[in-house]
Amino acid sequence: MHRRGPSRSGGRAEGFGLIRTVRRAASIGMATCIFVASGLEFAVDDYLRRSPFKAMTVFRKGTVPQKDNPHGLPRPDSGFCVLVGDETPGGMRTQVQNALQFLIRHDTELRRIQKVGVDNMLFDFGVARSHDLQEAEYFPPELIQAMAQLGMGMITSTVLLPQG
Repeated sequence: MHRRGPSRSGGRAEGFGLIRTVRRAASIGMATCIFVASGLEFAVDDYLRRSPFKAMTVFRKGTVPQKDNPHGLPRPDSGFCVLVGDETPGGMRTQVQNALQFLIRHDTELRRIQKVGVDNMLFDFGVARSHDLQEAEYFPPELIQAMAQLGMGMITSTVLLPQG
């Protein structure tokens, strides 16, 4: 069930329509963490009716996203996004802690969801880029190990905001 590398269902922020979410969050200077689950044969609406997750975005196989889809391709997958952490003191460090707490709190459900059609899970950490020459964020081994045990991926989304 666990694949290495990009999944068949996308795995890129553009594929999930998250760029808008990250841009919106970054436009007010925040770091965010978003959980994304998707699958080629995932009945997202049925799942969410009985799920503990409160989806901020739901996408369905076959629909044609209007944004971030220059070729007008239909979605190959269905899924949802959950806001794990938004603007809080501590920036990315706090979002990493939020992600780890999310994994601990939802461990059983995250294992179950893979049995009902989800073949791709990831965290998207979004942050507004500064004008510094170099930027770095630390992801502790506890988070990476917990994600790996669930077969999860991770992306970071940065947005450079205009100054002035």
